[in-house]
Amino acid sequence: MTTPAVPVWEIKAKGWNDDTLAKIPQDWLSPNDESLRDDVSGIVTNSELLTRREHEIVECDATALRDALSSRTYTAVEVTTAYAKAAAVAHQATNCLMDFFYDDALKRAQWLDEEFERTGRPVGVLHGVPISIKDPFAVAHKNSTAGFVSWIGERIPDEDGTVPAILRAAGAVFIVKTMTPQAIMMIETESAFGITVNPHNRNLTAGGSTGGEGALIAAGGSVLGVGTDIGGSIRAPSACNGIFGFKPTAERIPNGFTNPVEGNEAILSATGPLARSARDLELFITTVLAAKPWTFDCSAARMPWRPNEVEWLGGLRPRIGVLWHDGIVQLHPPMARALKTAVDKLKDAGYEVVDYKPYRVEDAWDILAKLFFTDGGKAVKAAVETSGEPLFKGVEMLIDISKDLTATELWQLVNRRNALRNDYARHWSESKVDVLLCPPAVGPAQVCGTTKYFTYTGIWNVLDYPAAIFPTGLRVEPTDRPVKRTEFLGPQDKDLWATYDSPDTFANAPLSLQIVGPRWEDEKVVQALHIISKVVRF
Repeated sequence: MTTPAVPVWEIKAKGWNDDTLAKIPQDWLSPNDESLRDDVSGIVTNSELLTRREHEIVECDATALRDALSSRTYTAVEVTTAYAKAAAVAHQATNCLMDFFYDDALKRAQWLDEEFERTGRPVGVLHGVPISIKDPFAVAHKNSTAGFVSWIGERIPDEDGTVPAILRAAGAVFIVKTMTPQAIMMIETESAFGITVNPHNRNLTAGGSTGGEGALIAAGGSVLGVGTDIGGSIRAPSACNGIFGFKPTAERIPNGFTNPVEGNEAILSATGPLARSARDLELFITTVLAAKPWTFDCSAARMPWRPNEVEWLGGLRPRIGVLWHDGIVQLHPPMARALKTAVDKLKDAGYEVVDYKPYRVEDAWDILAKLFFTDGGKAVKAAVETSGEPLFKGVEMLIDISKDLTATELWQLVNRRNALRNDYARHWSESKVDVLLCPPAVGPAQVCGTTKYFTYTGIWNVLDYPAAIFPTGLRVEPTDRPVKRTEFLGPQDKDLWATYDSPDTFANAPLSLQIVGPRWEDEKVVQALHIISKVVRF
């Protein structure tokens, strides 16, 4: 019997992955270990590859690391080497890296140390801080594939895009680019380059589309990452992996990155950070906005960071609305427990918490889904046809509900979007809340390949409301047993309820929550994040 020929796209994808591994020093590689545990969240913490001093370095959050670098407690070379090792360890357990450029990073770190020695001053507010970058962002001389084999070698910029350029000017060091799903348009991270898995339970998804960042940071391989969010792409990975993440209002942070639907402004992607702490999210935001990106990038609104202008309806404290479910799908037992526990803790701490009614959620999803691919998916299909690579299920699902719109149809859809935004703004005002505490999903991270529903994040994209994710410190427990129900909100509720079969399936999965605020009130969301996460987290 003749062995079928291996498709060219598969050979190219494997070649890229092999090249990435080849860039990692050989003595940093571990032999393939099929007995690797499901929970590898401590793989960097327990790694013997790192020295004791390097372990101290990777235990810092970005703010502490910045302070230690500025005070010369650590050198940029030390920090870069520690995080290069950590990223290599994390990648081998989760498949989170798209590229690895330690040699370039080390040269950069050496230059930073030399400049510090020469001038006596750090090079910028992020001097020596390592930052991981999602694949689609333009980093000088590095490939951006957007999860397509056909884009290998095709999109290699001569200079950094706006956000990487600002971060580099502030002293940051780039060591890696991270995995994204095909077309950057899935709520999981899967492409011809493989599946990125969750370090807390490798049977579960790391989320998407910024899943590489989520897995890398959660495993201890990065201290601060940059992602994008058009339907939950920062928030889903942050929630799945138990880290902090922030989706700003779309034009607060410049959004320049390569993607197959460039020019589609009916629904804008937001650029934002993923991190280990709330203060690190704000460190990223203040660094980028201090550069006044609106003076040289039209994708950024002329709006500096204004934390002193935040006012609460409740006076000295925020008035918090709580969304128990979206009116379409009830929460699975672990997520319901996490939300109730959070509300109880806030009330015990004296915060005013009021119920918030879901509003026009089905309309919001219908509009959002139709805005993702207003060309009916033609650009994505062209990219996969060029290489012969398959169209992955998560992308295909979105293309199937899209249409190649005429100009008139697009105008009508954008009018629907704007009418929804106006109606929702009135609903929010009438609810008299400062921020909303709500779930980021129906449950914890799902089994790889099974995530179907992301309206809990997607609604805030079509409304363009800023939203943050924080880990509660809770996890799925054996006591989170399935509950038998005979009445459902609708067919989707019934279908998704059946996907939570046993707490064993989701063992150790982190439980995270979402904080949302009105459009352009990003400062309010971040301040609420500081307040609420401190009260709620275990």
